Amino acid sequence: MRLITLLFISALGIPVAQAQTYEGLDKLSNPLVKTAVKAMQDNDREAWMKVFSPKAIVSDDGKEREFIQWSDREIFGRLRAYIVLGKSRGYFKRIDKEENKGTSIYGYFHTDRWGEFNTYMHFKIENNQIIRLDVGQIK
Repeated sequence: MRLITLLFISALGIPVAQAQTYEGLDKLSNPLVKTAVKAMQDNDREAWMKVFSPKAIVSDDGKEREFIQWSDREIFGRLRAYIVLGKSRGYFKRIDKEENKGTSIYGYFHTDRWGEFNTYMHFKIENNQIIRLDVGQIK
């Protein structure tokens, strides 16, 4: 069934996402951050949502966004072939370093919407849940 879907999508001229490759996940020392990043890398929306508080806040380049809508739009991509293929729209191609006891990570990020660029993610954790995520481009 997946092959038929791929052929159909290809015939429509919709770009088919390539397999993701990334490095540096093993560098992450904070277990909760590592779980969140692995969920993002694996396009596992359910695992991603489990590590965040139901009242989680996300700030993207300094602007606060509604967390679930932002996650669906920027990380898990709900458009065209990505729904059918289950491919992530946003993920780290490379994680370069971490700071602040593993709650801040830096690396090279890919997004189908915005391209590729150096990115930071700062996670704020309380009671074993992520309550805030600050994301931005490193200029």
